[in-house]
Amino acid sequence: MRYILIAFGGALGAVSRVLTSELITSKISSSFIPLGILSVNLLGCFFLGIVLNTLLFKQLEFYQPFFILGFLGAFTTFSAFSRETLDLISQGLWASALGYILISTIGCLLATWLGLQLSTR
Repeated sequence: MRYILIAFGGALGAVSRVLTSELITSKISSSFIPLGILSVNLLGCFFLGIVLNTLLFKQLEFYQPFFILGFLGAFTTFSAFSRETLDLISQGLWASALGYILISTIGCLLATWLGLQLSTR
C-alpha cells in the first residue's frame, strides 16, 4: 500500500509541478532566472515545512508516503534536499550540512554536464 501511495502522490506532484511552472512562466517572464521552476522549488519547500510541522505526526503512514515522498518528491526534489539538510543542521552537524549542500549542488551540475558531454560524442 505504501508504494501505491507514493506512486499516486508522485503522479499528482509531477503534473502539479508542470502546471504550476507553466502558469507562473506565462504570467511572469524573466530572462535572468527560470521563475517557474524556482517558484515550484520554493513552494514545495514551504509546503514541506508546513507538513513537517503540522501533519507529519497525524496519520504518518499516509502523509509520509503520499504527500512527502510522493507528491512533494515529484513536485520538487528540493523538498527532500531541504529536509535532509535541516535534519543535519538540527543535529548540529553544520559541516556535514554545508558539505551536503556543496556536493549536491556542484556535484549534480557536474554530473549533468558530464552526461551531456558523454552523450554528444
